[in-house]
Amino acid sequence: MSKEFSRVKRTISRQSPLIIFAILCIILAVISPDFRKYENLISVAYRTSVIGILCVGELLVILTAGIDLSIGSVAAFASMSACLVMKYLHQAQYPGYFVISIGMVIGIGCGAFAGLINGLLITRGKIPPFIATLGMMMAARGVTLVISGAQTIFGLPPNFSWLGGTLYWWIPVSITGGLALIFAFILTMTRFGRALYAIGGNITATRLSGIRVELVRTIAYVLCGAMAGLAGLVLASRTSVADPKAAETYELDAIAACVIGGASLMGGEGGAISALAGALIIMVLRNFCNIENINTYWQQVFVGTLLVILVFYDNLRKRLSGTIQN
Repeated sequence: MSKEFSRVKRTISRQSPLIIFAILCIILAVISPDFRKYENLISVAYRTSVIGILCVGELLVILTAGIDLSIGSVAAFASMSACLVMKYLHQAQYPGYFVISIGMVIGIGCGAFAGLINGLLITRGKIPPFIATLGMMMAARGVTLVISGAQTIFGLPPNFSWLGGTLYWWIPVSITGGLALIFAFILTMTRFGRALYAIGGNITATRLSGIRVELVRTIAYVLCGAMAGLAGLVLASRTSVADPKAAETYELDAIAACVIGGASLMGGEGGAISALAGALIIMVLRNFCNIENINTYWQQVFVGTLLVILVFYDNLRKRLSGTIQN
């Protein structure tokens, strides 16, 4: 009986972000008739897609007790690089789908390259993740402004808008949900996923067990950068323009979504589906505030307060269990 109770308790604890999200939606639907409208729920799902893609990538580095502050700037850099190439090819009258395919490869590739630099700086250069990715955040944003001349880029292929859901809202939503499921499978069913959790739990023991810690951590940053590149493309596709100031502060939303979804900033805890649930919780709260005409500044207060409370709870829980002492 006690074993069954413990199993149920662990399951509830693991799925608590989804439970919180469901309860929150029920409460807000009761309070606000406008919130439960079909069009509004579609809007929430649609607007969550970019942050959702970013947070599943961010989760990989958080699991290793790292952090990536550069994903917002990398998203802007990747989308700007891709859009400049797409604009040139479109003006040269290459076929639309060829232009978009090349642009997506360039965008995701630029993101992955930035992630590779982050990973090598951290694993080979022994630079703390906070400093390495902070430097990348400023460098990527600067390069974006340089290559664009600090100007918004227009003249993209008309059918590029399909990626961002301008025609069909379910396309970016499906991409985000599919990525969350893929990464959930990777984290739970593959050696790479188990290695990420092991590194975050105890990096020394993981290294002694024969796992190539530096390689695994580098791959995590590469995948995080690739997800940032994809998110940047989705964001640019929504308006069919590339903005050099796009995705500013998105990295903070992605980190907050991971933490709200149960990930520990000390590493070793978290899940892709839970991280996506964390992103949905943030977007649902913001959507409700917009419906009720609550000031944008108060929205930041709500999300920030929730983040601090959850991190405090995580630290308190680990102290009580003896996982950490100080």
